[in-house]
Amino acid sequence: MKLKKIKIQPRVKKTEADLAVFKLIINNQGKFILEQSMYPRDKIFLHFKKENSGLINAMLRECDFRFQELNTYLENIAKKLS
Repeated sequence: MKLKKIKIQPRVKKTEADLAVFKLIINNQGKFILEQSMYPRDKIFLHFKKENSGLINAMLRECDFRFQELNTYLENIAKKLS
């Protein structure tokens, strides 16, 4: 029986990260979809330098608040138009 070699890729230090993403999508049936994703705030201190983690945490907190406002605003527009 032959054993297969598993290719191990070396770890690469990433230079960018998606911290907050807000998407407005329309599907093929004409329905709008709002998609929101946030970097886990409890993981910030593990993955980022200490001098940056406070600012990143504050910006994510603000993004979360603004995304909720935007979500509500877009839902109200959709209700008025339908």
